[in-house]
Amino acid sequence: MTARSSTPGTTGTVGVRCAVGDLVAVGHVSGAAAPRLAVVLVHGVGSSARAFDPVRRALLRPGPTPTAVHAVDLPGFGAAPRAPRDVTIAEHADVVAAYVRRHVLDAPGPAPVVVLVGHSMGAQVVVQAMADHPREAPAGVLVGPTADRRARSAPRQALRLARDAVGERPRALATLAVDYVLRCSLPHYARQVRQMLRHRVEDVLPRVPGRVVVLRGAHDPIAPRAWVRELAAAAPRGTWRETRGRHHAMDADPDGIVAAVLDAGGVV
Repeated sequence: MTARSSTPGTTGTVGVRCAVGDLVAVGHVSGAAAPRLAVVLVHGVGSSARAFDPVRRALLRPGPTPTAVHAVDLPGFGAAPRAPRDVTIAEHADVVAAYVRRHVLDAPGPAPVVVLVGHSMGAQVVVQAMADHPREAPAGVLVGPTADRRARSAPRQALRLARDAVGERPRALATLAVDYVLRCSLPHYARQVRQMLRHRVEDVLPRVPGRVVVLRGAHDPIAPRAWVRELAAAAPRGTWRETRGRHHAMDADPDGIVAAVLDAGGVV
């Protein structure tokens, strides 16, 4: 079952900023003005909200559940201002939680069902937000979560990334190339990779009270099946599934990710 936002009452894409101390995130909001489901998309390291474009379009197809999509650029990535310093995974999670509180939960009207979707390092951010801010992050989908404890070093991750690039779709590679080279500074990228490798997502998941769906593309070398199953087992309310594609399953199987969103949020 796919697609969600009813045509009446929808809005065009609107950019909003969320500042927490010296860190600023930018949200790209589209869909229903009075949603029953709000989906917050959190990209991976070096990337941006644009990585989720196929999923955003799938979520916004006309359907029975009015949906708003918030595609977030984390501090220092995409359209967000350059981060003034190194940013930990927990700090990114605090910014995402503040964003949800201000732009989703405190918006006029009944509060929608909220589902956070994180890709790669973004999955770590979502898990941390679910543990530290369960009201703002009650349910989550983790797509290709990093960093597998069996390959938790920069050289091993780089090797897996190179293996993945061989089979990725051209759109994913082109988006990544622009985001990595032009929109994210190399020093910030390197610092964030270190934060990604330091973070122990498997130690945080047991503290997560909400529903978690851990998802991988069937041919993803960065998030192997054993790692995904381990993470799902670590969450009190975790399940796992596979979709088509590789690490950027958002391009290969956006409908599969939408199905996981509905599962995590309990939306029929």
